[in-house]
Order: sequence, then structure tokens, then C-alpha cells
Amino acid sequence: MKLSDKQKGVLALVGLASGYAFMGVFTRYLALNLSLFQQVYFRLISAVMIGYIIFYKKINLKKFKKISVKEWALLTFRAFTYYLLGTILFNKAILITKISTVSFISSIPMTAILGFIILKEKITSKKILYILLSFIGVVIISVKDPSSILIWGNGEIIAFISAFFCSISIVFRRFQSKILSNIEMTQIIIFLAFIMVLIGSFLAGEGIPTKLSFTPGVILAIFLGGLFNVLIINFTNYGFEKIKTSIASNILTLEMFFAVIFGFLFYKEIPSTKELIGALLILLSVIQMNKLE
Repeated sequence: MKLSDKQKGVLALVGLASGYAFMGVFTRYLALNLSLFQQVYFRLISAVMIGYIIFYKKINLKKFKKISVKEWALLTFRAFTYYLLGTILFNKAILITKISTVSFISSIPMTAILGFIILKEKITSKKILYILLSFIGVVIISVKDPSSILIWGNGEIIAFISAFFCSISIVFRRFQSKILSNIEMTQIIIFLAFIMVLIGSFLAGEGIPTKLSFTPGVILAIFLGGLFNVLIINFTNYGFEKIKTSIASNILTLEMFFAVIFGFLFYKEIPSTKELIGALLILLSVIQMNKLE
């Protein structure tokens, strides 16, 4: 069956949501051996190498000479906001608060809101309804104590700021020209981010780790973290190129849906009735939102 560009975009965003559901695991595991900036730049350099090995035939280095100053500025801005601000803060939040809490805050429809404000996307009552429906599903799954939902500590505030900067980077995908393919764009963003995070590491006093035990577990986590970074940025660039930002943002709430599934598959966590209801609300919202297109 031949898929349309929009259908491929939807699948890319579904893959992006499932990738997000995994990233907190790598952060927690690598934190046992690497500091905050170190684990991010190790994952990024891994991503640069993995991406080039997989896609080298689809990367035209001659194009890089034709990139305008505006295009370079956009690529640099997106790398800076997504990784040096968004990802670093996301990792910090993961280390000081619950993964479920961070996932909940990350599921706030920030990208949709910014899409309405910055991109002037059309606001309809049905879009608002389905965005709220998916958010309610996220709340049902992730919030254990409703009385504490508005009580935020440092971890929750950092997670919110992280979500804002990641969403800014995603929304500005719309302003990129078509001179670069999504794969080429991904490689440049990841490489620029590696340089920025490495510099940030030295400025933060971390630098290069002097004692690092490259156990099979650490090597595997860095490799998988790199691979997931390549996939996540590729899926982001492709998905948000083909699908309207408000609808794409709604699809990303599937992160919580996948979190329930992964919990059952990998940790034998039987989902509660509450979690199943939340997951079904998210799924229903995503299906209905896509029917609008």
C-alpha cells in the first residue's frame, strides 16, 4: 500500500512519540557514570556517527556551501533551543523528579499553542476539543494525587521550561527552506548541538570525563541514545513538515499511551483501569484529530 506524504508524516510523529517514551530511561542509566552535559554530548557524537553511517548516500556535502546565512541562523537557533536548553533541562528534570511527572508536563500542548500564536494556524472548536481530550487522558494516566497537580517544585518548573524551548525549536521547523533534505537538516542540527553542549560542558566545569568505565551497558546506552536522537530529529523534521503543528502536537501525546504499553511489555506492569481509560482517550483524540485532515 502506497502511503501519502501526510500518512508518512503521521507515522513519523507516532514514532517520535514512542521515542520520547524511551529517552528518560537512557538519562537515568547514564547518570550513574556521566554528568549532565557529558551524557548528552556522548549521545550526540554517537548520533552524528550513526546518522552518517546510515544515511551517507543521502547526504550531499556540496549543498552546505549553498546554505544562506538565514538558514544557518535557523539551524543554529533550533540546535541551541532543542538541545542546549531543552534537552539539558529535560535531563536535569528527569534526575530530580519522577519520569511520569516530566512526561505529564511535556505533554502540555505547548507546541500546539505556539503553532496558533507564531504560525497563525487556524483555531477551531474541534481542534481545541481534541487537544483538551488528549490532555485529559495524559492527566488521568500520570497524575496520582490530583490535590498536588498545581504544587510544583524545581523539577516541575525545569520540565516546563524544557518543554517550552523544545517546542520553540519544533515550531521553527516551518521556517526552514527546502534546500536541505530532512536527513541533511538532522545531521547539521545534531552536529551543531554536539559542539554547543561540549562547550557548555567545559563552561559548567565538567569537560571530558577522566575516569569512565565503558562497560557493555554504558556503550549500549550511548549507542541506543545516539540512534534514538537520529530518529527523533528525523521524525521531528519530517513530521512537522507534512502535518500542521496543532495536529502534530496532539499526536505526540501518544507518548503517554506508549509509556503504558512499554510498562506492560518490558516491566510486566499491568495497567490499571484508570490508565487504560486515559490511554483510550488519548488514542481517540489522536484518531479524531487526524480525521479533521
